[in-house]
Amino acid sequence: MTTKFEADWLLKTMAAMAAADHRLDARAVTLIQRVYEDLTGEPVDVSGVVSAVQAYARKDVLEELSKVAGSLTTEAKAAILRGAYETILANSYVSQAERDTLDGVASALQLLGDVMDAVLAQAKKTQLS
Repeated sequence: MTTKFEADWLLKTMAAMAAADHRLDARAVTLIQRVYEDLTGEPVDVSGVVSAVQAYARKDVLEELSKVAGSLTTEAKAAILRGAYETILANSYVSQAERDTLDGVASALQLLGDVMDAVLAQAKKTQLS
């Protein structure tokens, strides 16, 4: 991630993914906290993550993301998709709503086919190590 704008979109998308199945898992909260601190250098408490997830559960993040996708670098798009995927892998169960949302994220970012497969494979590999 190179800009605050890109980091913000990664975090918004992760929050939306955490809200996709209408259940907020503690592991997803921890993951979002870690990523937020890694990107911004600032810690965020559990209530901050919960508030973000609640806010993005009510917004159409995919529509907003599709509008800004053209201004994101390919690296940022890959990081956003990877973050979304890692968020749904955090609780070891992927619901249909989460799969649908992940497909929507990839579509909004215009990351399809081989690029999407490569990003998801790398994210899964990272989760397993």
